[in-house]
Amino acid sequence: MTRKLASVFIVLSVAVVLIGSGRAENANKTSGVDNDAGGRSPIFQTEGSAQGLAVATTSSHAAQVNNASFRRASSEELGGMELTLQRYRTAIENLSLPQVHQVWPSLDRRRDAALKEAFEYLRSMSATPRMGLECVSPMVIGESAKVECRESLAYKDAKGKPKVVKPTRVSILLRKQGDNWIVETMK
Repeated sequence: MTRKLASVFIVLSVAVVLIGSGRAENANKTSGVDNDAGGRSPIFQTEGSAQGLAVATTSSHAAQVNNASFRRASSEELGGMELTLQRYRTAIENLSLPQVHQVWPSLDRRRDAALKEAFEYLRSMSATPRMGLECVSPMVIGESAKVECRESLAYKDAKGKPKVVKPTRVSILLRKQGDNWIVETMK
């Protein structure tokens, strides 16, 4: 069943890894695997901690765009993006599609169905998920921001045994909507 869950998250581009070690036996020590929000690390990593993230931020498409058109996010933008990504992380941990839709209104049917299936699977196991999301500083162009991240998911099954889904890199496109940021796409 863990293999089924992993494939669902990979299809979604919402596959996940445990923050830090990535080893199931260390899940409790490194992330707590419970749903308490205290002690959560920030989503956007500082220069020193981003080295461990090692996310590739270039692609053939991005290389064609003039780097001068991108800029670093302001502290206000960064705070809004962090809030949006925290809400996304909370929605996944709460196994709540309505909460996912609040931060990702353009979620397509295929991913919606895959998330629904993954959430049902986790609920059937009485799993307690804990999502890790580590991102490098976003690059902004106009009303959009590209964020390169590493997602993780650790959970305890009904017997309390820690489980970990293999680490996945994800590229998130955020779009400014009014005073808030929303998820436009994830790849």
